[in-house]
Amino acid sequence: MTYPTSPHTIPYLQRITTRTILSIVLLVILMVMIVGCGVIWIAYSEQGNTIHLTQKKTAEEVSLIISYYFSNLADNLMLLSTSSHFSTLSIKEQKEVLIDLLNDKRKLYHECTVLTPDGKEVLKLSRFYTYMPDELGNRSTESLFNRALKGETVISPIYVFPQTGLISVDIAIPVSDHQGAITHVLIGTASVLPLWSEIEKIDLGNSGYAYIVDKEGKFVAYQKISDILDRYGSLMTAYPPVQDVISEKSERTNISPYIGLKGEEVIGSYAEIEGTDWAVIIELSTTEAFENILRMIHVTIAALIIGALFSGLLGYVLSRYLTDPVLNLTFTVSKIGQGNLVTDIHEITRTDEIGILARGIEQMQKNLRESYLDLELRISELTLAREKLRISEEQYRTIFEHSENPLILVEKDFSISLINKKFEELWGYSQDEVIGQKKWVEFVADPEERNRMIEYNKRRQAGEKDIPSLYNFRFKTRYGEIRDIMISVTQMPGTGQTLATLVDVTEQKRFEQELIQKNSDLHEAYEKLAANEEELRESYNTLATFEQELRMSEQKYRSIVEDQTELILRFTPQRKIIFVNDAFCSFFQLNREDILQQGGEIQEIEEYLSGILNQITALSSDNPVAFFECRIFQPDGEERWINGTIRGLFDDSGSITEYQSVARDISDRKKAEEALEKARNKLTLLNAITFEDIRNYIFTLSGYLEVQKDMVSDPAVLTLFEKEKSIVKKVSQSLEFAKDYQDMGIKPAYWQNVLQVYLYAISHLDLTHIERVEEIKGVFMYADPLLEKVFFNLAMNLVIHGKNSVTRLHLYTEMQENDLKIIFEDNGQGIPDQQKETLFQRRNDLKKGMGLYFVREVLAITGIRIQETGVFGQGARFELIVPYGKYRLE
Repeated sequence: MTYPTSPHTIPYLQRITTRTILSIVLLVILMVMIVGCGVIWIAYSEQGNTIHLTQKKTAEEVSLIISYYFSNLADNLMLLSTSSHFSTLSIKEQKEVLIDLLNDKRKLYHECTVLTPDGKEVLKLSRFYTYMPDELGNRSTESLFNRALKGETVISPIYVFPQTGLISVDIAIPVSDHQGAITHVLIGTASVLPLWSEIEKIDLGNSGYAYIVDKEGKFVAYQKISDILDRYGSLMTAYPPVQDVISEKSERTNISPYIGLKGEEVIGSYAEIEGTDWAVIIELSTTEAFENILRMIHVTIAALIIGALFSGLLGYVLSRYLTDPVLNLTFTVSKIGQGNLVTDIHEITRTDEIGILARGIEQMQKNLRESYLDLELRISELTLAREKLRISEEQYRTIFEHSENPLILVEKDFSISLINKKFEELWGYSQDEVIGQKKWVEFVADPEERNRMIEYNKRRQAGEKDIPSLYNFRFKTRYGEIRDIMISVTQMPGTGQTLATLVDVTEQKRFEQELIQKNSDLHEAYEKLAANEEELRESYNTLATFEQELRMSEQKYRSIVEDQTELILRFTPQRKIIFVNDAFCSFFQLNREDILQQGGEIQEIEEYLSGILNQITALSSDNPVAFFECRIFQPDGEERWINGTIRGLFDDSGSITEYQSVARDISDRKKAEEALEKARNKLTLLNAITFEDIRNYIFTLSGYLEVQKDMVSDPAVLTLFEKEKSIVKKVSQSLEFAKDYQDMGIKPAYWQNVLQVYLYAISHLDLTHIERVEEIKGVFMYADPLLEKVFFNLAMNLVIHGKNSVTRLHLYTEMQENDLKIIFEDNGQGIPDQQKETLFQRRNDLKKGMGLYFVREVLAITGIRIQETGVFGQGARFELIVPYGKYRLE
């Protein structure tokens, strides 16, 4: 690189840069010498502590593996007892359950024993031996049984299983009934071979090894299985770590080499195994322990000599080689930060770190430009899909509003969410007075009919199929007028809403009554025929008149069917079509005469009939209605989707005489759903890319801040750097919160078993020290797929804030009018009253967005509320209030 020269050139030795470079070189040499000597002294003095901490960490890692292994064994037995209702099973059923356990967990358990509260063995199963009834004994004197009978989960000492010679351990748990009384004790005998296999994978050093002792200092197990039998039960009190275990004294912080288990000088450490009365001892030879420090001393001395020789030259070259390119890159980054994404970068040809940084900035500029263009394209696609969805909604709304029949859309809670103009005219209320204000039961005049219709609605919501979809009732208008109505009810798939079509048959009813009366008059006239022929003629004329009225009434009802937008079809089991309405003909673009005459010979009609009949094989007189959905192709080749119902008409012998189907075109809805799903997937991908890019930028920015911090010494500037780092950290936390929050509501809600979800959630946590009571069997709730994280966060909140005070966790339900309360309660300190108002609000100190604020938002997706009603000092009590219709009891 060349630099412009000045006519007033300063002598080289008088330049500030030269003097600065010389000063830096001398300072670097001096610092290298001081730091090198200091490093040698500090490293040598601290190596022992480092080795000690490493040993301690390794011991804790081995302890954690052993503790987790035993906890997993106990949890499997507890889950078996809870999920199978073990206390209520017969001996035969208990045997089947235990056989399944031994088969599913064959690598863990090889024997299970069931004991009654008096210590008698009532069932004993082994994978290697078959026990006869006279071989079952009484274990009431064993400590393992007595502790389990008191409600504890107990782990026995390791021993050799007599039938197989395997190193084994017994785990005993109490089995309680639904009232909490202990009815059995379940003992599982498990192999510890998988545990030793996992421990052997841990890096303990070339000469390192581990062994286990109990609180009395007796040998329990060794890392190598072959040595366990030789040393089992021997006293190990001669070793300092074992002495610390026995005396329960804090571990020594200084280095105390001693002669170890293998007869060589070692450094040792220990860690207690949680949930047992054992401790694991880790030992490493001093030769290997101090090998690195000697090597480091030699390397450090060589580095001091080389550093003193080359520090001057390196300082000069680097100062001139790095300063100008860094300034250029800083100026370039500033321009990019101001929005200039076409800035030229001149340092990209370099092959050093400056070149890598320059090419990285160039690539970042290119990625930003491409991301910006891609984001514009995605926004355009999403806008187009949203517009298509809006047009489709407007089309359906137009059809709904301009229907010739009164139409009404009803929610699960009987409230009315939509009506058309014809319904306004029928009832006498406007849309503003009805929607969200009134329920459909208000316009039913007869209480008996109202109760019958409510029962139909409940059965329909429950998924029953044999509910009449067409029936009559008496309708009460706003002004007290009673009208006879024929109603057709259709369940909206996937929404819980009900669409009802009303037809006013008041005039028809009146004509029917008149016709009945006229028929009676005709009968009287017929009896008087011999006496008065003139009266007979008049009666005949009257009958002809009413016959004409009946024909007109039939035409009126036929016009009602013809005016329906649904596709109505009637055909025989031999596929002979006997009736279609205009909407059906228009949909298939065919004449009515062609359909009635040719029927199944038309390809489109044949495919339609086949698509229906493939889904209605289960029709019977007890279940005459079935729902179907199928894809068809119109004569012009266009793909269409339809769904609807088909009803079988039966004779007195129960044989089907006719089929009647009512279907509707749902193609636009299908397309809208596909477009919405594609848009959702694209948004999810865009979110993932955007989160990753922002995280990378934050990481790069943090690196720059650290570099700049090392370049200044002004306390005021350093304070600003700390504030900037704090802001970057908060931005990163907010990003993590948004990343967790983005999955909320993306996937549809569904019915979930509350107990099963709860058990899955707490399986990620260590709650073995807490008594758990779950009284919530058979409860299902309609909730977001993130419900498991709700229970996980509640349990995690208990573990964090109540780990020293909570000993009992209770999950149960209560009814609150029509709502269901799911109560999550503990016996800890509880929450102060002044904190309850902000308990479910988002706080700035939230690290990952998984707090109670997240819990509230997930539940709110399906209308579930959460509140804390515990008394401070008596424990926390979280109530999940599930509204009517969002829970199910089985």
